[in-house]
Amino acid sequence: MAAFTPLLRSVRTRRALFVILAILALAVVGRVLLPSRPAPSAPPNRAPTAAAPLTYDAALERATEQVEGAQQVAQSQANDWLPLERLALAWMAKARLTGDFYDYAQAQAALDRSFARARQDTGPHLTQASLDLSLHRLARAQAMLKALGGYAVPPDAGEAAEIAGMTGDIAFYRGAYDRAWKLYGGDDKAAAPGAFRRAVFLGHTGKIDAALAALNDAERGLDFPVAQTLAGLELQRGALELRRGDRTRATAHFAKAERLFPGYWLAEAHSAQMLALAGRRPEAIARMVAIAQRSGAPEVMDALAALYRAEGDYNLSKTWSDRAGAIWMRRVAEIPEAAWGHAIEHELAFGDPAQALEFARKDYAARPYGPAVVGLAWAEIAAGRPAEALRVLQALDAGPYVSADRHVAAAQAYLLLGQDAAAEAERKKALALNPHSLDRDSGLIWFGH
Repeated sequence: MAAFTPLLRSVRTRRALFVILAILALAVVGRVLLPSRPAPSAPPNRAPTAAAPLTYDAALERATEQVEGAQQVAQSQANDWLPLERLALAWMAKARLTGDFYDYAQAQAALDRSFARARQDTGPHLTQASLDLSLHRLARAQAMLKALGGYAVPPDAGEAAEIAGMTGDIAFYRGAYDRAWKLYGGDDKAAAPGAFRRAVFLGHTGKIDAALAALNDAERGLDFPVAQTLAGLELQRGALELRRGDRTRATAHFAKAERLFPGYWLAEAHSAQMLALAGRRPEAIARMVAIAQRSGAPEVMDALAALYRAEGDYNLSKTWSDRAGAIWMRRVAEIPEAAWGHAIEHELAFGDPAQALEFARKDYAARPYGPAVVGLAWAEIAAGRPAEALRVLQALDAGPYVSADRHVAAAQAYLLLGQDAAAEAERKKALALNPHSLDRDSGLIWFGH
């Protein structure tokens, strides 16, 4: 699970269109050229501070050292809850590098022990809320924020801003977009919750240029421009460009993320994916194999399995998809809320449509926002329920969520129902948002979607 993963976490389950259903072949349209548009404003291009690690390996080494140091302090101060909170924060920092659920589980274990030591109306509530949001546990995050309101000492300005931002995040992932926007400060760029959260919102509501500008504001506002953070911002910029089909600009941002934070497996996976989209599949496969072996990340294994399948190597495709599937099932058992979205994608592409539908329903119940709605719609389609998919998608009609994916899903559902005119209308809407949205190689997109 990477840093800032909430941004544009759209469930790219449209690959099921190419895996499960062959009917799209009946709806192939001519390639639509990207519309001409001015280049977005240039990012600030801040240099990473040399006071923090400049490579992934160095950052991981430091994160490991900080975990070990925090463990020693927590053991030496057995009656104090604060050292355990610091230990949890160290595990969380490591988890944001590795994406490993083990690291997140260790953070939770440290927080559990911290709460056990804390007196009533004290404890690591804000840190627990942050972890819960990272793991998509909205109800628990809300309970932690409510507990903070009962403190005898009110939060300081920084804590109050973060509480407002987290409250906005909860509203956002519950589909309460108007409330989220207000909590993010609305159009007030100087509002305390920060520019990054506004970038998330703007990207989900189709305002890509405004979202890019907000990311620029976020970069300018960094007091301490760490290489990992700057690379994360570049991944988000690339994801925004990919969302509207500008693969050239997306590729450039992903490559810049690699340069800013060398060795970062997630940035490398984004770039390898773009090689595949550029028709350089053997090179993409070679890179993805190395990344999968080094990182152990199941999403990389899924991407590699998709590449092998596209090349006709079904044995190696199954080898890697089976490896990924075993990890996803383990993660679903460990931290289900954080795993459902990815597991849906895996099951639709390589596994069991019925299992995908089960996960999609749970994900939607936990986070009924745009991407979860689209994911559930695709799962309904894969289960042979196109009318139910259209009913699910209707939940987006009254809100501001904008995505080509929702229209691709609707087009597929209408095609299955024999409503060709309605399908054509949805296809046109999808292409207007992303001219590549109906390309056959869209099934190779696993990162930045």
